Amino acid sequence: MRKLIMTFALAALSIAAYAQNIHIGDEIPASAAAILKPRLEQMLKDGGLADVSLNVTAVVKEKTEVASGVVLMLDLVLCSDPVEEAFPLKGVGDNEADAYERAVKQFLPRSKAAQNFMDKLKNHK
Repeated sequence: MRKLIMTFALAALSIAAYAQNIHIGDEIPASAAAILKPRLEQMLKDGGLADVSLNVTAVVKEKTEVASGVVLMLDLVLCSDPVEEAFPLKGVGDNEADAYERAVKQFLPRSKAAQNFMDKLKNHK
């Protein structure tokens, strides 16, 4: 029983050690935010910056409604004082929420752009 309790305590501590403060803006639909948040957590964890606060917003550059749905061009802006970076994304979906989901799926935590952002964060820490 003691080993079981210790195992659970260790698991809880390891989860708490990687708890990031990620705030995703209200302009991003909840379904897209649910896709994006684990990607951001992975990016921070892989970069060794588990204690960073990150604000995420999306700036829509262009929204086009076509016969088959919505085309959305946006900048995903990641900000952790004083570093700010915009990642251009494009999503095509049946509706605006679907287009957001498809756009945020393009954000890859191990991409060169994400790694450059992480390097900037490390240099300002």
